Amino acid sequence: MKKLIKIASVALISVSFWASANSGEALLPNDEMPSYSDDKLVESMQNGMQIYMNNCMGCHSLKFQRYNRSAKDLRIPEDLMINNLMFTAEKIGDPMDNNMPTAMAEKWFGTAPPDLSLVARARGTHWLYNYFRAFYLDDSRPLGVNNSVFNNVGMPHALTQLQGLQDKSDKVKGIENDIDYAKGDIATAREELKRGGKGRELNKIIDESEHLIHEKENELVKLSQNGEYFTLIKEGELSAEEFDSAMVDLVNFLDYIGEPIKRDRKSMGIFVLLFILFFTAVAYMLKKEYWKDVH
Repeated sequence: MKKLIKIASVALISVSFWASANSGEALLPNDEMPSYSDDKLVESMQNGMQIYMNNCMGCHSLKFQRYNRSAKDLRIPEDLMINNLMFTAEKIGDPMDNNMPTAMAEKWFGTAPPDLSLVARARGTHWLYNYFRAFYLDDSRPLGVNNSVFNNVGMPHALTQLQGLQDKSDKVKGIENDIDYAKGDIATAREELKRGGKGRELNKIIDESEHLIHEKENELVKLSQNGEYFTLIKEGELSAEEFDSAMVDLVNFLDYIGEPIKRDRKSMGIFVLLFILFFTAVAYMLKKEYWKDVH
């Protein structure tokens, strides 16, 4: 019975992943973000704040956080914060807001750039890490770029100066064309079915096209895993490895902003669990003492 439950669970997970990939929810690229701790994490967040203030703060505020709280938590001297990282505030205790007028922002971008105080909690660090690295050239978009993680995103590539400009590789474009043709065959076959066409032949076309799409999407995943999803067409200030490292720092900073107390909460949680274990042992011994005469 346990074996059957295990097999059913694995099958359900596989079907869920396949459905996610076919609904466009699979991330491409889908790389794991390196994990830091202790002093290396603090250093990463410091660099991430510098990247954010220089490249993102002009459009995206962090109004649920204050400069002095960030300075304290990230071990940044207040004079250094004031002189180098505060561009939109007068006092160290002010919220990390910007001066972009909402009405003008809507006119320029179609919608006002959102505050990113909680974006790491809403999207997750894995999604953000791949999103920042997934902008590519797309002349069909109003701003000339698109994003393979967030398709048709209405945002310019603010980090072009650092990353440069990339495009999807020829292999990826070829596979995507095959997928589009297969989707077209499915749509045509379904229209013919509605008109009373030969069901057996049309259903066969649909099944074969869906199978082809699934195979091609797996090929895209493999290209992403092998680092062959994008090709660089214009170099930036950083190499590919340096840019990826910078995006780790940026995501770590946003993760901190989303929950500044997270590190303290995790360290405190260890002591709470140890106290619960100790209290459980004491309570058990007390229970035995109370009930020994009853038994």
